[in-house]
Amino acid sequence: MNKKLEIKQDERGKFIEIFKLPEFGQVSFSTTKPGEIRGNHYHINKKELFCVIEGKGKIRMRNRDTNEIEEYIVFGEFPEVIEMKINWTHNIKNIGNNEMKLLIWTNEVFNPDNPDTFYEEV
Repeated sequence: MNKKLEIKQDERGKFIEIFKLPEFGQVSFSTTKPGEIRGNHYHINKKELFCVIEGKGKIRMRNRDTNEIEEYIVFGEFPEVIEMKINWTHNIKNIGNNEMKLLIWTNEVFNPDNPDTFYEEV
């Protein structure tokens, strides 16, 4: 199977939805320019994992019920997987000097008719 992938691009960088399998979920890849932020949203049902594979980022999450804040500094040189908690608004900012590369896994394939993505700043 060969399939061309759509590259979505804006001033922050690129975003590509790579694998979409209903029984597995979805894997996406993004690039983010220095100083740019992605996210500032929350999910009610969708589970999401982030892994910076190149560059340096700051992940921020805020519990929408208690306003508790969690922050993680992540590096491509020492990759780790960070879970975005359900009903916590979250974002990731490129705090490095070069482009940041991020792998994202979600437990479900994105459905534009039911996106389960609600904008709210951390």
